Amino acid sequence: APKDYFGNAEWEARKTLECSRATKSPCLGYHLAGTKKVQQALARPGVLKEIMGDTATDAEIAQLQAVFAGLYSLGEDMVDEDKEAVRAILVDHQESKFVLKPQREGGGYNFYGSQMVERLQPHVTMADEKIASIDHSILGEFILMERLFPPEQRAILLRGGQVEGSGPSISELGCFGTILCSPQGDVLHNEYAGFLMRTKFSHVDEGGVAAGYATLSSPYLVS
Repeated sequence: APKDYFGNAEWEARKTLECSRATKSPCLGYHLAGTKKVQQALARPGVLKEIMGDTATDAEIAQLQAVFAGLYSLGEDMVDEDKEAVRAILVDHQESKFVLKPQREGGGYNFYGSQMVERLQPHVTMADEKIASIDHSILGEFILMERLFPPEQRAILLRGGQVEGSGPSISELGCFGTILCSPQGDVLHNEYAGFLMRTKFSHVDEGGVAAGYATLSSPYLVS
């Protein structure tokens, strides 16, 4: 987290670690690969094809892209599609369809609804209801993401062995993986390593378990 880097000494320590022969978990490259910005870059048209090359057919790549949510840059690499997403929020009042995300994990850092509008508005200049300019130095740390609306189910949520409440809830299933590479970048091991399901009340925007917004849950499979 940013608070763990107080100054140059911490960055130099990280550089020493990355340049050493120690096994990193994760190394800097894999750490960055999990950021929202990299996810957004991977969602650009043609990027998956460039990365996967001949290892996947066009049909398989299209299947992968079909499950991507809309991801939009607010940095200097903005394209017209990204500007249209910002315009949809500030001009067409479609803020309920998006979420503003920084490069953080764990819950509690995202902006929704009116808070998102208040975060964007001072740093966006409009002209004739079009985006004239954006302050990338401020907004570049964020991405915009299409907001997902999973199906609801009634649930009783427990935390610390105590009933937290009951009501409509939504869940998110995440899968873990393990990967081990050589210093040259050759993949030695890359396997599925389990899952985590989080459940929260449907009226709650954030979703981190450690941050207190969601609880751990288990999937119930039915045929």
